[in-house]
Amino acid sequence: MSPLLLSVTVILVASGVALQIWSSGPARAGRQFALQLPVVLLYSLAGALFLFTAFPDSLSEGRALGFSLGGAAGFVAFFMLSSFAWLSKTRRRDELAADLKKANRENARLRKQLLSERSEEGAARPLQNTRYEIPLRGDRRHRLGMITGNLANVLGTDVWVNTENTHMEMSRVNEPTISATIRYHGGRRDAGGHLVHDTIASELAERMAGQSQVAAGQVLVTGPGELQESHQVKRIVHVAAVEGEPGSGFRQVMDLERCVRNVLAEVDRLNEEGEVLRSIVLPLLGTGGGNSDLRKTVETLVAAAVGYFRSNAVSRIRTVYLLANTDVQAVACRTALESEPGLVGSSES
Repeated sequence: MSPLLLSVTVILVASGVALQIWSSGPARAGRQFALQLPVVLLYSLAGALFLFTAFPDSLSEGRALGFSLGGAAGFVAFFMLSSFAWLSKTRRRDELAADLKKANRENARLRKQLLSERSEEGAARPLQNTRYEIPLRGDRRHRLGMITGNLANVLGTDVWVNTENTHMEMSRVNEPTISATIRYHGGRRDAGGHLVHDTIASELAERMAGQSQVAAGQVLVTGPGELQESHQVKRIVHVAAVEGEPGSGFRQVMDLERCVRNVLAEVDRLNEEGEVLRSIVLPLLGTGGGNSDLRKTVETLVAAAVGYFRSNAVSRIRTVYLLANTDVQAVACRTALESEPGLVGSSES
């Protein structure tokens, strides 16, 4: 076989493989089986070229459309007719795949619509604790998910992230915030439930080392206090995700992606030092006060976590859970997770 013919054969096979891989992508849903026709043609031409140049005395004869065919033409015709017969049976599969893709898009649209309607009505309802997670596409080591319900009822997650202000001043224990929940349950309490030792807030103040504030997105790590025994928490990561202004309250920082990256990088640093921190619960940073766009915030958090894992494939973190306390937050989280193209099972347009 001449080098030229061998090169042509290799090119045909490589083209067939490349086309088959491309046509199998989720974006081609609804056309995947029909696109196999040129793949089969390339393979059959490559096979015919190889056989009838390497073995010129071989024979293949048949009839198609009233014509007699022999040699390489007969070989190609055989494969072509066989492929047409096979492809004729796959039309229904393409139709089902297209319908499924359309249904996924419609489902995502309805979720966003429901979120918008519920937000306008202000009828958010608290949820019971459940867990939901899905792996990254092409990376089954790392997963993103959602935990619903009150953080105080979440058990068995290694790291809790605390949404803190740039002054790293924890909320009072009777306020309805993540910071207050962590401060109260992490402190030592008497028989009547009153806080007698402000364990986590005291340690956080020590970590500040006399500074009045930190930069937006900065993280500080403390121990879990009493949460280690009661909730199996190993570390608390405090991230400066909101900024305060006299007379105006708190607002979400501009760069939420930086907050997420810094949190995950700090947990991985602790892992490299010998700690075993595999799961993280991440609240919806800066959304508690209502001065932020919930849907945009959740989409940003999901994209930032996926981006971190893509850039740090050896990360020892296994799962990052978004915390959704209400049904409105849960709809936003599930919609963002199912719409993120970097996650398995997401609906792609």
